[in-house]
Amino acid sequence: MKRMRMTVAALAAASMTVATAACAGDESDVGGEGGGDAIVNMQIGDVRSLVPGGSGESEGFRIIKNVYDGLVYYNRETGEPENLAAEEISSADNQTWTIKIKEGLTFQNGEPVNADAFIRSWDRSAYAPNVLPLNYFFATIEGYDAMNPEPKPEDTWADPEVPEYDPVETTHLSGLTAVDDLTIEVKLSAPFLGFPTMLGYEAFYPIAQACLDDLDACEKKPIGNGPFMFEEEYDIESGGSVVRWEDYKGSMPAQIDGVNWKVYLAGDDCWADFLTGDIDVCRPTAADYESAMNDEDLTTRLIQQEDPSILMLSFPLYDPKYQDVNLRRAISMAIDREGVLNVVGPERFYPLDTFVPGSILGGGQGTCGEYCTYDPEGAKDLLAQAGGWPEGEKLRIWVNDANDNVDIFRAIGDSIAQSLGIEYELVPMEWTDYLPARENHQLDGPFRNGWSPDYNLNENYLEPIYGGGAATNDMGYENAEYDAKIAAAGAASTLDEAVALYQEAEAILAADMPSAPVFGEKFNYFYTDRLENVYVHPIYSGPGGDCELREVTVK
Repeated sequence: MKRMRMTVAALAAASMTVATAACAGDESDVGGEGGGDAIVNMQIGDVRSLVPGGSGESEGFRIIKNVYDGLVYYNRETGEPENLAAEEISSADNQTWTIKIKEGLTFQNGEPVNADAFIRSWDRSAYAPNVLPLNYFFATIEGYDAMNPEPKPEDTWADPEVPEYDPVETTHLSGLTAVDDLTIEVKLSAPFLGFPTMLGYEAFYPIAQACLDDLDACEKKPIGNGPFMFEEEYDIESGGSVVRWEDYKGSMPAQIDGVNWKVYLAGDDCWADFLTGDIDVCRPTAADYESAMNDEDLTTRLIQQEDPSILMLSFPLYDPKYQDVNLRRAISMAIDREGVLNVVGPERFYPLDTFVPGSILGGGQGTCGEYCTYDPEGAKDLLAQAGGWPEGEKLRIWVNDANDNVDIFRAIGDSIAQSLGIEYELVPMEWTDYLPARENHQLDGPFRNGWSPDYNLNENYLEPIYGGGAATNDMGYENAEYDAKIAAAGAASTLDEAVALYQEAEAILAADMPSAPVFGEKFNYFYTDRLENVYVHPIYSGPGGDCELREVTVK
């Protein structure tokens, strides 16, 4: 691939060199449907949307990133953004950016992939009345405020989970201009050195006009510009299939004939189907982990590497009960992270004492320090300083029930209860209910939160999770000093300066502790002996078992 020709091309070329695996096994039957015999069978969970800008979660993105091509794609080994649909990305002042798009690219219905294809996609996501989860990614672009006024009072909404707005006449980001058919000028409201690193994420993918003309149809059968395409509609309850797009003109073509995704809901997992060969890549749950790791045959087909994904216990700061930082610190110190690992599998996670993992540029600062260190007596002292826990009331811990989250957070709850001498209740929810409840501040206790990187910069673990103000982020967190530090970092003149300022913002975050870092994750993915060239992308991989579908091959 051609690398970006811009002064900040190395922005995401972090120290994130990741070990990957590619192993061969015995030949086996690889029969598939539709005349192609190189079909890979993958697991997946609840999908919220298959149209760029509408997902914002791992399950939809793991399909979208294979059906669509973005402007850049992150190098699997370095994390560096490399051109995909973009020919060149440049800026003289880090505030006005010029994006040139490669010639000859089309969508799968024949429409051109041009400047308008990106602009209409970004406008759609940025327009507040569309209520799309990735709207906030466009807050840095001029004209965003005109498209995002305050919503109507909540008691006037038809659906209490969906904000409503008075008519918003502005439907286009004024900072976006199609200079010509293949050139976009992007004016930001302030300099932001990290802007190019964002462009490999779903929020910035293009959309075909035919898709906007019939969004309902596009949700079921997306019209992408990537190496895989849908021939039949996707079913959110059972899954669906894509085939290799033979007319793909991009630089990352598929090596297989297609992919089948099978959906696992309500706590089901793929392990039993993996053992029978019906799923090709899977992670064992806590219950199956030990037996899998003791199977000599399976471990020859094991990908084990650090995952920059993190797991947190976040606090509802919108609930008066959790306003005292000492209560939040007490709960964090009450978690025996090492002990929990012995329950759920010590090689699946590692104890986390920072808000940004060390594999990410600027991460590994250990900012949580003593408050992420197990200390039952210290936790009790902090709880007392916070006024104690209400007598007779249970601590409610909320979790989505996908994969083995319930087992993990039950072990966390047990540790908190034992350390602090309080009762707790684990409240599992289906992902499709849990996600909006979390986003809309409807949870009355600590809740499971996780993050996988969209790009390789410490900012990505700070601003998207904790920025935007109390009404925007899941915790209801707001700190003017933190926001000012984030803004200063975005306006930095050098990468080193920006990273250092983001680290200072992380220190402010750690002092406030809106979340308790719990674990950094590790990939422990097994694959069947049908597959070769199995690689896990540290930024793009989805949970539960995933691999780079643009590279994998079937023997």
